[in-house]
Amino acid sequence: MSGQKRNATRADVARLAGVSASTVTYALTGERSISDETRKRIMDAMAELNYTPNAMAQGLAGRRSGLVALSFPVGERGFESSDFEYVQAATEVLARAGYQLLMWPNPIEDLDSLRRIVSQGLIDGVVLMEVRREDPRIEVLQSTRTPFVLIGRTDNETEFSWVDADFSQWGPMAIHHLAGEGHRHIAVIGLTEDMFTAGYGPVVRTEQNLVAAAHEAGVTLDIERVPANIRAGKEAMELMLSSATPPTALIGFNQPAVIGAIEAIVSRGLRIPEDFSLLQLGISAEAAETTFPAQTSIGVDSALLATTAARFLADQLTGSSAEVRHFLGDAVFTDRGSTGPVPRR
Repeated sequence: MSGQKRNATRADVARLAGVSASTVTYALTGERSISDETRKRIMDAMAELNYTPNAMAQGLAGRRSGLVALSFPVGERGFESSDFEYVQAATEVLARAGYQLLMWPNPIEDLDSLRRIVSQGLIDGVVLMEVRREDPRIEVLQSTRTPFVLIGRTDNETEFSWVDADFSQWGPMAIHHLAGEGHRHIAVIGLTEDMFTAGYGPVVRTEQNLVAAAHEAGVTLDIERVPANIRAGKEAMELMLSSATPPTALIGFNQPAVIGAIEAIVSRGLRIPEDFSLLQLGISAEAAETTFPAQTSIGVDSALLATTAARFLADQLTGSSAEVRHFLGDAVFTDRGSTGPVPRR
């Protein structure tokens, strides 16, 4: 056992950075301000020694818990594979800053519970997901002076830090691609009517720009908003394919429902993409590859959004930056072969 390499300690970091152990603590907790140059030396030393602070020990030293809550109301639309990318990326960034990320799956409307955990000092900061255009959680966090950052954004975009996908690009990009292949009647399977009327940002912004782009391109849309399950998607697709003027392509923004839609398409003897085109919005690369054929998609670099949000929050918590910051991620088009020219009939 004598040859086993021991883990680096805070004293080791202080020695390598040429500072006191208390200065390392200040850099991690934000209890006192330190210069950017000193902070950089400490962070470089931590990286070189592969040192990860113990969250609870850091909390005791800096009178903080060392915990950050990820407010993700799972009941809004369920938890999809693409969401793991956000969670994993944010966890890694916050861990390097000495914080542990905890999932908080309570509904958006459960404001009393949120107020209780932040008022009692059980967490140091919050990452908000599934953001509505008017989100009641923000008032709670502001009133308790809890540091927070949004993955998503409200209609008020100036007062607090957020990162978001540029949903204004998704619809026009999808219409441009499919209209360029000759499609003039396109089905759309989105999330529920309740999420639309509640002002869930991604749904509202995507659909508004999708409809506007379709109108400009002379494309007819048949929009069905359904629950996030396979049966709902299958039934919606069967209904649209049975119409007098059936669609020749589908734009999906509801990952489970699109699985059911694919079943309905194939059961009619239609081949993808030879007879029918499919384009999915906001799906992860892993999820897109779970069907045959794989799904062409338009989305965002979710890991980039999550790491940027986590970095914004970590900078607030450590005191290295208190400024309000914003980041808008560009749309990413990935052709996996599920779209093609409109078939001759």
